[in-house]
Amino acid sequence: MKPEERSRSIAILKGVFWFGAIGDGLIAIEWYLISLGLVDISVHPSFFVGEGSSFRYAMSIGAMFMMGWAVLLYWGSRSPLERSGLLLITGVFLFLATISDYVVFGSMFTVGQTLLGSAVKLSLAAIFLASFIYSARIRE
Repeated sequence: MKPEERSRSIAILKGVFWFGAIGDGLIAIEWYLISLGLVDISVHPSFFVGEGSSFRYAMSIGAMFMMGWAVLLYWGSRSPLERSGLLLITGVFLFLATISDYVVFGSMFTVGQTLLGSAVKLSLAAIFLASFIYSARIRE
């Protein structure tokens, strides 16, 4: 691979890491605002609207984990080839979350919520998994 092609490929990988970091960071902020009761909006990508102190408490914990993952993806962007395994982990867990939403929590969602939430998560999983495969080609 030519140096300019390699540089462009690494920039693409950095972009995928940044995409995940920014997306997770924004969701973490959204969830934290929900946990504080400052906003009453649906939780993406399933568009589920919860209520009560137990839901808000769960959102605060979820927000902290989501922000942690955002920081981890940012860290991955600093050395995208060396830390490309984070892309694999992210993609696999998004895929598992899709299955979990349907199997474990399916009764909480409408068909539309299930389809939309699944489409979003599976699309994101595909992006991260394809990027991981792409990173392996760059390393060769």
